[in-house]
Amino acid sequence: MNRAKMTFLELVFPPMSNQEAHHFRDQPAAEHMKNSDFYMIGGKPKSKFTNVTLDEKSFTISFNICIGDKQKSSGEINITQLESIARFDGRKLDLSLKEDAIEILHKKEGVNYIVERFTPENILWFRSRNFNGISGINNYDELFCYDLLYIGIAKVGDSYDRLIKKGHHARQAILSNEPQRYPGARVSDEIFLFLFRLEPLYITTIGGDDEIGDNDLDFDYQHKQLVADAEKAFVSLLQPNYNVVKFNQYPKGADGLYDSNLDRYSYSIGEAITFNTAHGKIKGGRSSTLGGLTNKADFISVDKKESKLFISGVDFPDSEWLA
Repeated sequence: MNRAKMTFLELVFPPMSNQEAHHFRDQPAAEHMKNSDFYMIGGKPKSKFTNVTLDEKSFTISFNICIGDKQKSSGEINITQLESIARFDGRKLDLSLKEDAIEILHKKEGVNYIVERFTPENILWFRSRNFNGISGINNYDELFCYDLLYIGIAKVGDSYDRLIKKGHHARQAILSNEPQRYPGARVSDEIFLFLFRLEPLYITTIGGDDEIGDNDLDFDYQHKQLVADAEKAFVSLLQPNYNVVKFNQYPKGADGLYDSNLDRYSYSIGEAITFNTAHGKIKGGRSSTLGGLTNKADFISVDKKESKLFISGVDFPDSEWLA
């Protein structure tokens, strides 16, 4: 009998800059963020929209995306095809077309309410998930790349409370010490927060001669134990600069999966994001049908004795489907 587990990380909220996170505090969006208890902090030169125009006949917004001074991609937003607009029950909409954000607004009693908001970063996430109304940006996976600065978890509670609502030591250290990546940009606009939830899949392989006990088909698990192990797996291999504890003894650990009945387990990122560190990089991936279960993503394999990073397209075929 062999017991295994595959876990992929999935964003509960689009990537947001540190500055945006400040504005989201105590807003309705925070309820979505509370579904996360695993987070990463990354850095990237400031991006911006350029040549933003509206075709009033087709209600389509065209734009370019620039990183620094270089145009990297272009795309379109068909307003009538957006799900948020389909659910909208108001009559009049306004637009705000700026280099930092494209916003669709509804004014009520003199106050502008955001119906939909796209930034040069989160639109990459919407495009990677094939959201209705977003087209172009066909090289989104090339642009969806960040320097990985910190990995953390909420041992109690959630990522919103741990990382955003309260002061967080690593977040403050990053803002104080990270260099400006693009002249004129604020560091707070070049630091991004990624709020993940863990999606595990447990697999038990039973041979013809195996005896099945009462607990052999019990797939119950301790969620926080899984979260703690995932943190150690990613940090020990990628060693982000602002993680002081590197978990060099992993897979051993008192609060992870080392003492569980699992024979092997793996971790991957179920989003089309790449994170770089001085010690290596990990590329995520997403399937159009199975979400985070895809061979397009690199994965960390653990067998109690050691952990190893397997690279998609090098160590195994980078097809969309799991083989």
